[in-house]
Formats: sequence, structure tokens, C-alpha cells
Amino acid sequence: MRIFVTGATGYIGSAIVRELVARDHRVTGLTRLAEKASYLRELGVSPVIGDLRDADSYRDAVMTSDALVHVAAEHSDSRVAVDRAAVEALLEGAADGPARVVVYTSGCFVLGETGSEPAHEDAGTEAAPELVAWRPAHEERVLDAGSDELAASVIRPGMVYGGKDGAFARFFATAEEDGAVEFVGDGANRWSPVYRGDVARLYRMVVEDGGRGIYHCAEPAERVGELAMAASRAAGAGGATKRLRVEEAREELGAFADALTMDQVVGCRRAHDFGWEPDHEPFIESAEAVYREWKG
Repeated sequence: MRIFVTGATGYIGSAIVRELVARDHRVTGLTRLAEKASYLRELGVSPVIGDLRDADSYRDAVMTSDALVHVAAEHSDSRVAVDRAAVEALLEGAADGPARVVVYTSGCFVLGETGSEPAHEDAGTEAAPELVAWRPAHEERVLDAGSDELAASVIRPGMVYGGKDGAFARFFATAEEDGAVEFVGDGANRWSPVYRGDVARLYRMVVEDGGRGIYHCAEPAERVGELAMAASRAAGAGGATKRLRVEEAREELGAFADALTMDQVVGCRRAHDFGWEPDHEPFIESAEAVYREWKG
């Protein structure tokens, strides 16, 4: 398949394009930075240098692709408008071009506090925190564009880890710098982790098989304090951890600090029915390997 991926050099996007290239798909990736074009070529990806704000800069790629995968995330104050413009550009291209698959990237934060029962793909998003309260409308826009000719889907990863970045990179960094893993809150809240290679595999499956609707991907939930202790042991800090008050964390992380303290148990019923299961060992069992990957 000819597949166009926005955010192809990003943390999740780079894993997705590797997965797609390994299956001999012809992948074109969008990047804003000309110096990253060589990196994409090394991955076997044809680079498109452009900007989500400028649909003309990537229109040709959209109009010559069988599948459109939107992974790019804008981190400025204009992120909502930029993401909406990108969604509209991709859907317009899908309506006029050969694309028969469109995939939109969301995330588990839209579920808000889930309580103890797993929040599967049919869970509501009314409790989404302000940080991502805008995203369900973009999900809905993509899903509403689905038709007999266009398979439209939304993927919501859990707390993604693996490689140099991701949800647990700060754990490892603080273990090395301070001798203890720092986490926000009291550690009693739960996260639903997921290895980024497993995330990439779900994207590939959805693209290849024309998945429709919402898909979650996550491992069983664990207490943040337990995850932090596993990261601490893996990084040689002996299980030492330290709590950071939300008020302090907001000074550095803004609204993201509050999101990190949400208690979330993410269920993946539709993804499991689709044939996806995590291959990677859960983080607590694989923390040493994940730490070595982070160091590398």
C-alpha cells in the first residue's frame, strides 16, 4: 500500500513507519524539518518537507496515497486549530483521492478518570480533562467521514513507553540524576502502559485490514507508585522513589501534571476482537530491558 504518515519522525510516528516499511509498504512521511529528511530515508521512508498548517505542502502525498495516518501533534497554543485543519485537509484528500483508509491518533487521556472498571472503546469522553477536551470532537469528525468506501478509525494508545522518550523516560532520567524516580501525586493512581512497538503493530493492522471505529491499545493497569519502583530498580536506584506535589509539577508541566495523576484503567475490547494483543512483556516485568533501550 501507499501510505502517508504525518509526524513520521516523532516518537510514535517513527515506530509506525518502521513497522509499515518492514511489511514492504511504500511509506511517505511528513516532517517540518529539512534536516530530518535523511533520517526518514534511512528508515526507508520518502520524506515530504511541509507543515500541518499548510495543506498545500503535503497535498500531493495525500492525493497519491491509499491510506492516511495522522500522528503528528502540535504543541503550541494553536494546537487545536492546527490539528483540526490537518484533519480537514486529510479528509478532503480522502474524498477526492484514492485513499480508502484514514487513521486518527488520539489518546487515553480523553477518557478522564475511569474508576476501577476498564474503560473500553465505547466509554464516554465527557470527563476528558481540559488538556484534551477538544480532541473527542476531532475523533468524531474523522469517524463521521467513514463510509463504505472509506474505513475511518481512531487509535487511543495508553501511556506509551520504549526508546529514548515516552511515559517512563522521566522516571529513568530522575533515577540517574537524583538517585530516586520522581512521579507526580501520591502514586496510588493507575496508568495503563503500552510498548510503542505494540502500538505501531496495531496501526499497521488497522491500515492493512481497513479497521473502523475506535481502538484502544494498552497493557493491564498498574499503580504509578509500583511502576516508578520498577523503573527505579531497573535504573540502579534500588527502588527509591520520591513524590512531586501536583502544585509543584504544574510549574514545569502545566495542565499535563494534572493528567498524570488521573486514575485510569484502559480496556481494549475492540482491539482484542480485531486480533491485537500486546506482545511485549508488561513494563514491571520488562523494566530492565526498557531501561537498557532508553540508555541505548
